[in-house]
Amino acid sequence: MWKNPVVTAVIGVLLGFFVGYLIGQGPRVTPAPSAAVNPHAGVPGAPPLSGEAAKPPEGGRTAATANPRLMEQARELEGLLAKDPKNYDHLVQMANTEYDLNDFVKAVDYYEKARAIKDDSPDVMTDLGVCYKETGQPKKALELFDRAADLHPEHWQSRYNAAVVRLFDLNDPAGAKKELDKLQQLKGTVPNIPDLTGLEGEIARRTK
Repeated sequence: MWKNPVVTAVIGVLLGFFVGYLIGQGPRVTPAPSAAVNPHAGVPGAPPLSGEAAKPPEGGRTAATANPRLMEQARELEGLLAKDPKNYDHLVQMANTEYDLNDFVKAVDYYEKARAIKDDSPDVMTDLGVCYKETGQPKKALELFDRAADLHPEHWQSRYNAAVVRLFDLNDPAGAKKELDKLQQLKGTVPNIPDLTGLEGEIARRTK
C-alpha cells in the first residue's frame, strides 16, 4: 500500500495497458499519465489484461514482506496503540503497515477497528476492500468499494477496483461494464483517471 508510515507504490510497465492502483493514507508517487502499467495493481494477484504471466504487484501497497523498516514501524505503532488503543490515525497507520507486510488478516482487524471510530474515508474503505479480496472475500470487498464510491463519487480508485473485482473475481462482465461507464463519466472532471482501454477490451472479450 502506501504511506503514513507506509511504503509508496512501486509502478511497473506493461505496454499497451493502463494504471490501476489504490490511493491510501499519506503521500505516494503518482506515475506519469503516459505510463502503461499492471492494470490490476491495488488488487494484488489479479491476472494482467495482456494475458502475460502475472508479475509481482506493481502498484497499491508494495510487496514488502519482512522489510526491516516496516517491521520496526509496526513495533513502534504497537507501542503507541498499547497506550492509546482507540487512536484512529495510529490504527490506520498500523493497518497500512500490516498491508505492506502482506498480512492482510491483521490489516483487516486494524482497519475495522479504525472504521468503528470513524467510517468516512474512501481510502480506508478501499484499502480494506483489497484486504478482503486478498483473503478470499470478494463480495465484502465489493461492498466496501461501492460504499466508498457512493459516499465519494470522485474517488475513482474505488470504482475502478469494483470493476476489477466484478470482472475477475465474480465473473460479472455486465456489472464491470456499468462500473466502467461510471468511470468514463468522471473523465474530464476528476484528475488522474488512467486510460481505460485495456479494461474496456477485457470486459468486451468476456461479454461475448
